[in-house]
This record gives sequence, C-alpha cells and structure tokens, in this order.
Amino acid sequence: MAILEVKDIRKSFDREEILKGISFDMEKGQTLSILGSSGSGKTTLLRCLNFLETPDSGTITVNGNLLFDGNNKPGKNENLREKRLHFGMVFQQFNLFPQYTALENVILAPKLENNGKSQAEILEEGKILLNKMGLSDRMDNYPHQLSGGQQQRVAIARALALKPDILCFDEPTSALDPELTGEVLKVIRELADNHTTMIIVTHEIGFAREVSDEIIFMDGGVIAEQGTPAQVIDNPGEERTRQFLSNYLK
Repeated sequence: MAILEVKDIRKSFDREEILKGISFDMEKGQTLSILGSSGSGKTTLLRCLNFLETPDSGTITVNGNLLFDGNNKPGKNENLREKRLHFGMVFQQFNLFPQYTALENVILAPKLENNGKSQAEILEEGKILLNKMGLSDRMDNYPHQLSGGQQQRVAIARALALKPDILCFDEPTSALDPELTGEVLKVIRELADNHTTMIIVTHEIGFAREVSDEIIFMDGGVIAEQGTPAQVIDNPGEERTRQFLSNYLK
C-alpha cells in the first residue's frame, strides 16, 4: 500500500488556478523529487500536502488514512496539528527560532507534544539527531552563530524530531552559497540511503537524478511528466521537459 496517495488536488489564489488536478502516489522509503520552473506550482503543492494551504478539492491519504477530502472539508483548524505531524517540513529560509540554541530548536516541538517521554529522553534524542547532522559541537550555538549550511542541518534535525511519515524539502539549498550546498545535500543523500520517505522540491537536477526513485516534472500547474530519473531526466518524453532541462544541464 502506498504511504501517500494524492488525487486530483486543485488550488486557486484570486481566481488563478495554480494546481490543476495533481495526482500521484509514493511508497514508504522512496525519494520523490519535484522539478519545474518558478511558478509551476511546486511549492504550492508542497504547502497543500503539509496543510499550510488548504486545497480547493481532491484527496490526500497517508498510510490509508484520509487526511483531506475536498468534498467534505473540515473546519479551518480542525485536527490541523495532527495532520501536519505526518509531514516534516524543511523550508528554504531555515525558520529557526533565534532565541533558542540549536538543540533547543530541535527539541522544542517534542517537548510541546507531551507524548509521554521524559525531558531527559527528549534531550537525548535531540542530541542524537544533531550528531547525525554532524553538529555535535554546535548544539549550544544560537542560529546567528551558525553558517547557513549548519542552520539548514539544524532545521532538518528539527523536522525529523517528531518522526514524520514523510519529510518534505522546499528547495533546501536555494538560500545557501554554493560552497555550503554540498554539506546539506550530503545529509539528504544519507537520509535517502537510509530509506527515509522524502519529497524534495529542487533545482539541483544532478542531485535529483542521483537520490530519487521517482521524478515529477511540473509545468503550468499540472504534472507534465513522471517517471524514474532515467526516464524523466536522461530521456524525457515531453518537449517542455527537454526545454526545462536544457537550461540546467548545459
């Protein structure tokens, strides 16, 4: 059974339809990369999956549980927090709390969740996550004391702290200098090697080819092409896909 099933998701802003019927599914442990030009609907799709935006119609199902049904919309904030717990979100701009250390940023949400774990357990799990991110010597640093790459790795640890079903990245290296991009991509590559279920919106075409099980190319609010990296990147069937890739693979 697919871990995520998305059926006919549509979303409009000010009468402009941004998502025009998006449908796809993915299996547990897969890495799905979403490619496309600016304005193609990639980030809007990701925000709908994370319930940062409410789709106008369609359905979203995770692990067989229907989280959203456009024909039976819940109240605006009904069960919103529980739904978001299925997804961990890593943003372009890190969004760390400046008044908290790296470790405090990571453990804040688990502490608020109050899921029966002791403070000592939550603290230890936070330390383990930061160690996996290569930040064992930066746990007590505040965001302004960290490089962009380090901040993004803290953000990834924070997203993992609540053990989401699916980890989502919205162009995770777009705010980084080229020399810092590699350290973040290395962490994501390791997560893929460990079969973390991930959706990655990215312009890093070579990286998407390397880590993805499946590629979606979006254009004008629709899925123009979908398949393996070999199919979509190395042998695209659509002219629009070829045009897009030619700008990045020169």
